Amino acid sequence: MLSSLSTGTELRRFRRGVLPKLAVVAMLAIPLLYGALYLWAYWDPTGNLDRLPVALVNADEGATRDGEPLRAGDDVVDELLGSDALDWRQVDADQAAAGVTDGTYYFAVTLPGDFSTDIASIGGDAPTSAEIDVTYNDANSYLASTLGRSAMTQIRAAVSATIGEQAADQVLVGLGSARDGFAQASDGALTLTAASGDLSTGAHQVADGATSAADGAARLSSGAADLASGAGRLDSGAATLASGAGTLSSGAGTAASGAADLADGAQRLAAGASDAATKSGLLAAGAQQLSDGVDKAATTLGRLSGASTGLGSVATNLTALAQEQAAAGDTDAAHRIQAQLQAMQTTLADLGLPTTADGQTKAAADLQALVTGAHDLRDGSAALSSGLGTLSSSTAELASGAGTLASGTAQVAAGASDLAGGAGTLASGASDLDSGARTLASGAADLASGTGTLASGATQVADGSDQLGDGSQELADKLADGAAQIPDDSDATRSDRASALSTPVGLSSTDVAAADGYGEGFAPFFVPLALFVGGLITWLLLRPLPPRGLATPARGWRIALAGYLPALAIGVGQVVILLTVVHFGLGLGWSTALGTAAFTVLVAGAFLAVQQMLIAVLGAAAGKVAIIALLMLQLTAASGTYPVETTPAFFRALHPALPMTYAVTGLRELTTGGTDARLWTSVAALAAFLLGSLAITSWRAARQRTWTLSRLHPALSI
Repeated sequence: MLSSLSTGTELRRFRRGVLPKLAVVAMLAIPLLYGALYLWAYWDPTGNLDRLPVALVNADEGATRDGEPLRAGDDVVDELLGSDALDWRQVDADQAAAGVTDGTYYFAVTLPGDFSTDIASIGGDAPTSAEIDVTYNDANSYLASTLGRSAMTQIRAAVSATIGEQAADQVLVGLGSARDGFAQASDGALTLTAASGDLSTGAHQVADGATSAADGAARLSSGAADLASGAGRLDSGAATLASGAGTLSSGAGTAASGAADLADGAQRLAAGASDAATKSGLLAAGAQQLSDGVDKAATTLGRLSGASTGLGSVATNLTALAQEQAAAGDTDAAHRIQAQLQAMQTTLADLGLPTTADGQTKAAADLQALVTGAHDLRDGSAALSSGLGTLSSSTAELASGAGTLASGTAQVAAGASDLAGGAGTLASGASDLDSGARTLASGAADLASGTGTLASGATQVADGSDQLGDGSQELADKLADGAAQIPDDSDATRSDRASALSTPVGLSSTDVAAADGYGEGFAPFFVPLALFVGGLITWLLLRPLPPRGLATPARGWRIALAGYLPALAIGVGQVVILLTVVHFGLGLGWSTALGTAAFTVLVAGAFLAVQQMLIAVLGAAAGKVAIIALLMLQLTAASGTYPVETTPAFFRALHPALPMTYAVTGLRELTTGGTDARLWTSVAALAAFLLGSLAITSWRAARQRTWTLSRLHPALSI
């Protein structure tokens, strides 16, 4: 009773050996293995569709819309390649068809040659929705085709305009109203053109005026610069003038004072000259008298000189008389005559009369010189008197002139003073003028620059107004063209256009091989799964290596086949029953019944061989646990449901190493009607798994002829 209630009684036998402990771990990990692997593999398959290889063919030949080339196909390709929705592979049509057929691509998207033409037709007279051709192949993966159809629906929605039919109809109605608006806008543009013409004319006038103003400002600037220069010189000259005027004023004052002194001196000179003139008259009279006296004296002296000469003769005669008287004995008479002669000679001697001829000649010459000098004195005195008279009158005039000069110089001094004051004022004004002229020159330069800028801006405005005119004209033309190009649709055409606008891009799909619903789509996965489970059950009941065979010296392959062939027979029965039920009961179709049956038998045989090998190598318990683990891995990595590209890298790496991968692939080929190289690849792979497993089982069987205690009493058995 106590032992039956003990929870450790059954588990206690797993204490011995490593394998029982691993079995406990396996029992604990199997749910985790199944749940974790399954959730890991299919956690977010739709989020990994960017790894799903899809062929993209751009056969669009382009079109022309409103005179402009239209390459809508290129735009769609760029948009698709730029998105992460799928793993787009841009190829040509042949490569896409071959790739979809042999499974290189899960499906193919083709933009037909008239794609742009249909897009352009929406605005034409025969609006037509464009089509995107999609080619699916359920033989690649039914669920991949399903995901692809969903993705293409989203892609079509992304490529298409999202506007609805009602909105498009409203747009078209609005375009009808806009047509009138365009016409009105065209009229307005024409008015704008006319206004821009006026604006252009005015702008040109402004530009011309600004140019003239700029020229005038430039001349004004130049003149102001000259004025400033002249004002500078005027300022300098005015300063010099002020200085000279001051000097002139000072000199004029001095001159006025000197002129006054000159006037006084001239008056005194005039008075003196008058006195001198009077005196000189007296002198002239005296000199006249002197000259007359000299003339008379000269005459007298001439006569005296002649008389002296006569007196000599007289003296001689008297001497001779006295001698005669003396000789005559009259001595008295002789002495008297002698005395008289002596007295006369004394007198003559006292007179200093020359006594000799030379003396007389010299005296005559001296007398003549005296007469001449007297005459000169007389004439000079007369001239002096006349000159002094003239001097007197002149000095009077000089005095009068000096007075006038003094008065004038005083006026000059006053005028010079006024001139100095005026020159100072002129200098100050000239300085102000210089400063003002410089300011004017600077302002004129700024004005010239500003007017130059104004002229440039006015020119730009003029050019802009020209461009405005051109643009307005172009606007008017384009609006008129636009108004003409807006279709005046009928109600029917408008409805067709609205429909095309609401669905500008449609999808047309083609199936290389189509599965008939989910059942047929998933049958290639569930049939192998069922056979793998059937094999597991078979090996739960059958012994992979018959003990009798192991006890004989039979070769290993014979022992292996002895265990395998019964299980294969069961497997064939399972296949027959399964296919019969799913075909006749559920309606599973296939391209060839015999081929499907043969391939399914190959699948069952491969699975049985692999499972036999695992049991033979690992033992009954561990081998069956390994079979269950292999089943879990194949469920997630065999690409039976979602494409393996949507699973993590671990499952993608494991995918080609699992027998169920080829079982699923081959059955897809057979049940969906498309058979290609993948079927034969699957056959070869399954055959390899079968033969390889049998070979390993044979090798293991040959090594199990020796019985050991552990084999007789295994630590773990199922």
